[in-house]
Amino acid sequence: MKARLLSVGYITVIVMLVLHLLPVWGFKYFPTQDGASHIYNSYVVKEYHNHENYRLREVYELNATVFPNWTSHALLLLLLYVFPPLICEKIVLTLCIGLLPLSLLYFLNSVEKRNIVFGLLGFLYAYNYLLHMGFYNFVLSMSLFFFTLGYWWRIKDKLRLIDIVVIYILLLVTYLTHYHSYALLIMSLTFFALFLSFHDALRGIWGYKETAQPLAQRFKDGLTKLKPALTFIGSLIPAYFILFSYYFYLSNAHGTGGEHKGFDWLNDYFFGMKSLVSFRDDHVLIGRMLLVFFAIVFLLTIIGRIRQCAQFRESEEWKETGERLWMRIVSQMDGFLIMAIFITAMYFIAPWSGYSGGWINDRFHLYIFLVLLPFFAVNVHRYVNYGIAGVIIVLSLWHLGYNVHTYRLLNRDIANALLLEGMSEEDTILTSEPGEWGGFSDSLGFTPKYVEPFGHIECLLAVKKGIAYLDNYEADTDHFPLQYKETGKEFPADYVIIWRTEYDDVVGLEEEYELLNSTDYNRLYRRKRATPDSEIWSGGTVAFDMQPDYGQTAPGHIVIHTDTVYTDGQYGWLTQSERDGFENEPEVSQLYEDSIWGAEDGVFRVALPNGTYEVICYFSASESEPLEINLIAGGEKQIQRLRIPAGNETVEKRYNITITDEHLTQVIYTRGKGKYKRWAWSGFTILSTDGGPNFRLSGETDEQ
Repeated sequence: MKARLLSVGYITVIVMLVLHLLPVWGFKYFPTQDGASHIYNSYVVKEYHNHENYRLREVYELNATVFPNWTSHALLLLLLYVFPPLICEKIVLTLCIGLLPLSLLYFLNSVEKRNIVFGLLGFLYAYNYLLHMGFYNFVLSMSLFFFTLGYWWRIKDKLRLIDIVVIYILLLVTYLTHYHSYALLIMSLTFFALFLSFHDALRGIWGYKETAQPLAQRFKDGLTKLKPALTFIGSLIPAYFILFSYYFYLSNAHGTGGEHKGFDWLNDYFFGMKSLVSFRDDHVLIGRMLLVFFAIVFLLTIIGRIRQCAQFRESEEWKETGERLWMRIVSQMDGFLIMAIFITAMYFIAPWSGYSGGWINDRFHLYIFLVLLPFFAVNVHRYVNYGIAGVIIVLSLWHLGYNVHTYRLLNRDIANALLLEGMSEEDTILTSEPGEWGGFSDSLGFTPKYVEPFGHIECLLAVKKGIAYLDNYEADTDHFPLQYKETGKEFPADYVIIWRTEYDDVVGLEEEYELLNSTDYNRLYRRKRATPDSEIWSGGTVAFDMQPDYGQTAPGHIVIHTDTVYTDGQYGWLTQSERDGFENEPEVSQLYEDSIWGAEDGVFRVALPNGTYEVICYFSASESEPLEINLIAGGEKQIQRLRIPAGNETVEKRYNITITDEHLTQVIYTRGKGKYKRWAWSGFTILSTDGGPNFRLSGETDEQ
């Protein structure tokens, strides 16, 4: 019989798991607000080390610090080496959705096996509001919370060194995933270690009316029972240090204030179970029915506890053993009721936003009833289990059905919004107006109420070809892998996406940009471009002399200084980093009196007609410092690891290139370490090799 019931339970979980993962893999797009942004930023981190992606390297810098928001980005980063972006997101979503019910089942099986049927609630809770917001790290951290708490409960009575190591690994992963869950997990482990040990100690001291042991001995034995808990808490000191260190960092960096929601909002959110509501209020009815289900189960638990106490008091066992009634009234499982009350209090007290993020109340709300599950005690018969499972399954599938219907309609809108064509160039800059759009859904017939499914979907258009996106909200914070450089947002955009709410505000835009494409949702504009300046490019050869402001220009050359900014249709530096100079290193500035040098990548662009050319580059090292030169042009590495020894001898390197977009863009950089710590560029010459356009330097005549 047990084997049959076990098999039914396994089959039920597998079927529910498959059904709840079908929407992830059955639709091309999974509608979330921030999901596309996470994909894009993981892509940027993956591509950042490639010097040919100079736009990414100029706009962003890596935030390579250990902060609690890394896990989903690290997963996406690794997956992007193997799978397309949308598949990578689906794998992460599979983990977010699939691990929550599995972690709850593991947790309940560890703590109170009779309540394992409530683990099916993980399927209902998996499709929550924060998942659709795209808060993948937090959703993953919920599963880690229950896995860790369940593991500790299993081994709490026989804690070994290896168990402490495993717990610390789980704690570290939880911390790197999300701080709120980490903090709640540390508090839970501390509370339950103390609660359970005090419960056992009090049972030994005051659990029986008559005992042969003197009271002093009972107190001594009771205190002995506290020792394992105190030892465990002592082992958590490094975890407390991490907890409070990051808390104080957030307090110093962002302050302790924040936006507090009013009581009416909190009350409506709590009783509407709106942590499960994402796009439409149809889910509120399901949430309220779930709340009624919890209330009934809670009342049945209390009634059952009272009935057991009454039966015990009338039994001969009570008279024979002298066991005090409170031992039957107070159970170890009551700790979960106390913890749920604490989380509820935090839900009503905590600010909605503060420190480095928001949605704090929403996060607490998701934990309240899941933490309460071990407290329940109603499944006294298998048919009761069947009834509970049936209610949970019906509510879960009902909830899933509404979501599937919403996904089907939103997929039409997202596909339409991403139909924009024309953004085909590599290494460009994209912006959008507004930066985060939450407009009307044509397919749904209304504006999604809580989640903005179009909020950052333009990021999916930027996940290719080194496109730097200027409305990247993650780069404006300190708790994501990327941040804007100091001047990262000052670059003019090559492409602009205008959402339809801004269509009336494009008059000024159209003076500088031309319309390339449009859909029912947005329009794509590209910056207007000047053709190569015929007054400059009319000779057979053009040469550039790179040097400091005080240098002498070689005859017949165009002088290039560190502040020669690219002008459309002409020439100049695209990047700013190489113009930082070495103001604090005057001795270095004397080393390169006839070159421009730098430690970070430099990008120089020349506008010229399409055709084939030979480019001759000149490099020279100083008397005391050698160089390493790497140069990319046309997306290909033309010069690799060219080592130039110290001295004034000029080294010449040539390469041939075909221009198809009226631009020659050269990226120069060094990968050298130690003594090879910068590059220096003396100049270059461009020669037409296909009898194409005749070049002439500005000011020259035919007679010259």
